[in-house]
Amino acid sequence: MERRRLGGSDLELSVIGLGTWVFGGRWGGAEDADSEAACHAAIDAGVNWIDTADIYGQGRAEAVVGKVARDRPGEVLVATKGGVAWSFDDGVLRIWREASGDYLRMSLDRSLTALGLDHVDLYQVHWPVPGVPAEDTMGALLDLQRAGKIRWFGVSNYHRAELEAAAAVTPFASHQPGYHVMRRQVEAAELPWCAEHGVGVIAYGPLAHGLLTGKITARTTFPANDWRAASEFFADGHLDERVAVVDGMRRIAEEAGRPGGAAELGVAWVLRRPEVTSAIVGARNAAQARANAALAGAPLTAGEEAAIDALLAEHPLASREYGHGEPPARPAG
Repeated sequence: MERRRLGGSDLELSVIGLGTWVFGGRWGGAEDADSEAACHAAIDAGVNWIDTADIYGQGRAEAVVGKVARDRPGEVLVATKGGVAWSFDDGVLRIWREASGDYLRMSLDRSLTALGLDHVDLYQVHWPVPGVPAEDTMGALLDLQRAGKIRWFGVSNYHRAELEAAAAVTPFASHQPGYHVMRRQVEAAELPWCAEHGVGVIAYGPLAHGLLTGKITARTTFPANDWRAASEFFADGHLDERVAVVDGMRRIAEEAGRPGGAAELGVAWVLRRPEVTSAIVGARNAAQARANAALAGAPLTAGEEAAIDALLAEHPLASREYGHGEPPARPAG
């Protein structure tokens, strides 16, 4: 599988990375044995890095990833994120954003314990928090790097002004935004900024949160423990328009001879941008992991890109800014 250098770091990432949100239960859940098998299958198929976070199952996903990394030393890079705090009140999980330096230092130590590792290859701030100075957040990451606990660091879900504030404190390796064919807002400001400043981009959600697999219809419903049940992207009344885009992309893929269909085309579309180092695709079992690795097909052609642009122009309601279930900046209540 093709590998690309992540920004100014020395990390060479496969163009597909394994996402582990499902390991923690937010997409309907997965058994730990299946999650572990997904990691091994992805590595066997050429994926050389795994993306996780402490909030994914409150350490559960990290425990699975760490076990695999220890079982296969030197074969996989581990990236985790901190900056989403949690508590259980009367058995109810409450989460909120927290990006202070003190919190990130504690969070990383907790992550290393869950992973069973003494360092991670990439550590990213999960969300920016209004009112927390960039000097506090980025200064902590720089300290953690100097301490040998992280090799490289970056940010996630930042807008351009937040990227600029962070870079004014210290250079960083990566930015991880949500990006797919029906979520293009980062093309206006964040991607050009990353290109100008040598920051590598890791795109999450390239399959439009499962929509590009073709398994979701306008009548699909999601279980209560699946975040998509309340997501604007699936519940704003325009799902039929988005399904129409998927059907059109499937036809384009068939004409181009792409065996992975709309999903392969969607990944190629994300990777067409030179700023993008890798696309994160989640899997709940070994079969899905192998199928996802196969999505790293041929680069997008000019003809395919033009056909997708025309398709999106036919369905303007399919593309709009929407929330991604982000936690509040402060504890609720």
